[in-house]
Amino acid sequence: MKRVSRAMAAIAAFLGINVAFSFYAPLKFNPFNYPYKGWSWWGFHDLKEDKQVHNVTLLGSSLMVAAINNCDANYLNRPLNLTKHHQSLYLNDKLEETFKGKFRTFNLSAPGQMPSDAYLTVKSLLAASHRPDVIIYGVAPRDFIDSQLGNPTDTEPFHFLSRIVSTDECAGGLFRDPLGRLSWFIDRNLYFAHHALDWQMTAEKAATRLLNKVAAVPSGAQPYTFWQRTKLIPNYRAGEIHPDAVYTHPLKKEDVAANFKDNTEEYKERYKKADDHTFKTQMYFLGKLGTLCKKERIELIVVNMPVSRENINQLGATTYLDYVFAVKGKAFAYGAPFFDLNYFYLYDKSLYHDYVHLNAFGGAKFLDSLVSALNEDPRTKLTMEMAGRELWKHDELERLARGIDRDRDPSSFTSLEKLKGKLAEHKLIEANDLVREHRSKIRNVVNELRNKKQIGSRIDTIEKAEPDDETGVAM
Repeated sequence: MKRVSRAMAAIAAFLGINVAFSFYAPLKFNPFNYPYKGWSWWGFHDLKEDKQVHNVTLLGSSLMVAAINNCDANYLNRPLNLTKHHQSLYLNDKLEETFKGKFRTFNLSAPGQMPSDAYLTVKSLLAASHRPDVIIYGVAPRDFIDSQLGNPTDTEPFHFLSRIVSTDECAGGLFRDPLGRLSWFIDRNLYFAHHALDWQMTAEKAATRLLNKVAAVPSGAQPYTFWQRTKLIPNYRAGEIHPDAVYTHPLKKEDVAANFKDNTEEYKERYKKADDHTFKTQMYFLGKLGTLCKKERIELIVVNMPVSRENINQLGATTYLDYVFAVKGKAFAYGAPFFDLNYFYLYDKSLYHDYVHLNAFGGAKFLDSLVSALNEDPRTKLTMEMAGRELWKHDELERLARGIDRDRDPSSFTSLEKLKGKLAEHKLIEANDLVREHRSKIRNVVNELRNKKQIGSRIDTIEKAEPDDETGVAM
């Protein structure tokens, strides 16, 4: 009896400490700290450091990653470090050329990204005080039926992003077995389970500091580099991205054939056990993404990505068409424009790096087709024109609000007068007033704009979002 009573007392004490720490945490942990620096971590690390406003966010799997980055490498004619390059400069220029105004894209597409990951990515984007006017989401069949995925919680983006935002409102679509739901419930409600990784990282740092004092590296000795460790242990921190390990390089026309890779066997594995439950789950999260964008007044644009005829033959033409119709119907149900850009006659083998990923030339053709489709549709044309105009006005107001010293830089007053004329065209100031008299007024306008959702104000109510009408996928 004494042993039982002691055990019960220990359990009660453990639960009591967890409850107490849930209300008063002794340590404040940074959710962006994560031991595994994968693709999502690098994207949000760059986003946190970036103080600019971005009016277009790009989402998608490796098909978007390849198209955008390969295109930019050729456009800029230099290698790109993909841990730092999270924009599409080619697309920025094409959008400005077509719709005028100002465009700044931020690329949060990631290899293996599924609609469940895309949904958490947008939630985390809002929680990090970045709100775009437009989200362009490139999708492909693999994103909905990958047989290598058990649950949405199995992906690297989910593990990282679920530290930043709550998954309470989508728990119904996360699990297909009771044990997974129980594990989530424990992690959600027990302080030490919820912060297990944080305590582990804290202990690891303390142990490292102690070892550096007790067993310091001998003078003159060089510690093993990341590259030496991976040579000794090929699976050392498998999947983690080293800051200088992932580059894309410019591609020449004559090198296209030599660089092509046959990935048929990989997609045989991905497609061979297409699971209806996985498809329904990912469609559920596409709906969640549509609901979130609608609530936050973000224009979600869904794009069916180009993939080769050979890849579709592996999947089956009927299955592929069912996928296209289902995604199109889901997008329209949530008021999101849908563009099917998989035109076989436009993309021959010379535009692919393998049977699904576009090379630099294919990426440029895809982005040209995307901008053309946006321009031909009246709704998206108006959306893009407004987004470009709003960002241009924001940038010009920021520039004017900073103020210019006429005595130190006399030529600046001329440019300021030109700027004043542009602002007057948009009815932001009166044309016959002096610039200096209106500077304080414009500062007030800037402050008001900063507080508006259109230019990235923090969404403090993100965790209090109303639940969807759509229920989760049954286990």
